[in-house]
Amino acid sequence: MGHHDHETSAPSFSAAVITVSDRSAAGLREDATGPAVAELLAREGFRVVSATVVPDVRSRIGEAIREAAAADAALCVTCGGTGLSSRDVTPEATEDVCERMVPGLGELMRATSAAITDHAWVSRATAGTLGRTLVVNVPGSPKGATENLEVVLAPARHGLKMLRAEQAQDCAADRRAAELARAAEALAGKSCVLFDFDGTLADTKPCIVGTATRVLRDFGLTDEEIGDAGRLVGPPFPAAFSLVYGLSEDAAAEVTRRYRDIYGNLGPEAFPLFDGIRELLGDLRAAGKRLAITSSKNERLVHKALAETGIEDLFDAVVAAHDPKHVGKEHLVAGSLAALGCDSADAVMVGDRFYDIEGAAANDVASLGVYLGDTAKPGELERAGATACVDSVADMRRVLLG
Repeated sequence: MGHHDHETSAPSFSAAVITVSDRSAAGLREDATGPAVAELLAREGFRVVSATVVPDVRSRIGEAIREAAAADAALCVTCGGTGLSSRDVTPEATEDVCERMVPGLGELMRATSAAITDHAWVSRATAGTLGRTLVVNVPGSPKGATENLEVVLAPARHGLKMLRAEQAQDCAADRRAAELARAAEALAGKSCVLFDFDGTLADTKPCIVGTATRVLRDFGLTDEEIGDAGRLVGPPFPAAFSLVYGLSEDAAAEVTRRYRDIYGNLGPEAFPLFDGIRELLGDLRAAGKRLAITSSKNERLVHKALAETGIEDLFDAVVAAHDPKHVGKEHLVAGSLAALGCDSADAVMVGDRFYDIEGAAANDVASLGVYLGDTAKPGELERAGATACVDSVADMRRVLLG
């Protein structure tokens, strides 16, 4: 693939680079692709304004793309996640957030790469626009990423000239800011904030799924029967095992006992707080808000998680599952309101699954849906009737504090 010289008179566009890799995001492998792409972009006259690494999680990729567009990056290049593995979801994340697709760029990359290897035909890389930002997917290897990007830079630059020539009043960043302002107007005045824990304050899904998978295997289920154990995040145990896997009441109780024997002995690595959550909780308290945990998680495990993460003292009430007959979110939200002495009109429920949103609605409580821990499918919280939805802790802060 030949080098494409950019015109000396061409405008200098800003660019954001997003590397999509579970291993790099976890610190298990150095990111070589992002720097290679950034170097190519700089050589071609682009101003690289940000470089981030995210795991192969659809919501996290979409969030990173939205952040690049909100920062008004002209070009956003995602590296990795374009193949056929079950973890390759970058094209889907791109389609989730983009307003218009530009399929020709993906077709050009595939057609050009196919002259080198016929493996190119299984790449699903695509492109699209979000506001005034052009998003382009490239492969995850340094060689594949730079070769493919080099092919589309000339048409991408032409597209950017048209895209950036448009008036900015209708850009995605402006619309998003307006949405957050409306949400803050509706929710920032609430004096009581009820928080779910799993997937809302802490990224617990990996440990929950890993522990549940281990227990279900020992109980005799095959990997095929287990499938996506992430479905267990949200509904209360032991009912979740009956709901997802059709286990009898006795079998679900036994699986839950085994699960808690393992999970209950894990340390703080089992429930890492999302970045910025600790500070947000402290600022909410400083602003005079009363806070409650409202969780379907076992009460003992909730207290353990809060103590291990050092945030227990930030809550005025902890309402969690202790009575198998009253673990639904409707009952837990009602219990939280009673514990805080709060009227429903003065409260907001913050959660990551439709159970949280519906439990709030059953008590006439407003709700803020959060897409942080890859627990809810895109659109789930909106369909459940959330008052507003966010996909970052920064936006959660904007809405809850105004």
